[in-house]
Amino acid sequence: MADVQRQLDRVVSLMRAQQPVPPIGTVGLRNARFREGYSPESVTALFDNIAEWQRQLNIQHEIHEVESGEAAATPESDRLKWSRQQQVWVREITFHSTRFGPAYETDQVDDFLDNVLRAMGNGERLPDIKSAQFHMARAGRGGYDAAAVDHFLDQLERIRPLS
Repeated sequence: MADVQRQLDRVVSLMRAQQPVPPIGTVGLRNARFREGYSPESVTALFDNIAEWQRQLNIQHEIHEVESGEAAATPESDRLKWSRQQQVWVREITFHSTRFGPAYETDQVDDFLDNVLRAMGNGERLPDIKSAQFHMARAGRGGYDAAAVDHFLDQLERIRPLS
């Protein structure tokens, strides 16, 4: 239940900031075997509904851009092609939270990953990974394990678009 709530809090945060909500995967969610929890089917259905809502919102936004003449002038041939596997890899990454030891603020890491996914989805270059900086979580508050995030960023820096 805590994993689902964390994802929902992230969705609400993105919506309030008027930012796109990337697809949410259920692979990283823990199953509750001996405790109360949500059924996997209902969680998947909820996240699918959120994804459909975002898809519809994107369509409306694109229609508005075309009608108002604000559509991007980037030719299709100039777009980078990121593979679905690369995008799923970024979307499905999960970091363990820790209260002890070096940890990054979860919202900042999540926002950065959202920007990476948005760039991939739009066929753009990734945000500058070397300059990505996150505040350290306060002791006892918890955050994403800094070593795991740094390792992921090192891997992310090495991936290249298909074209």
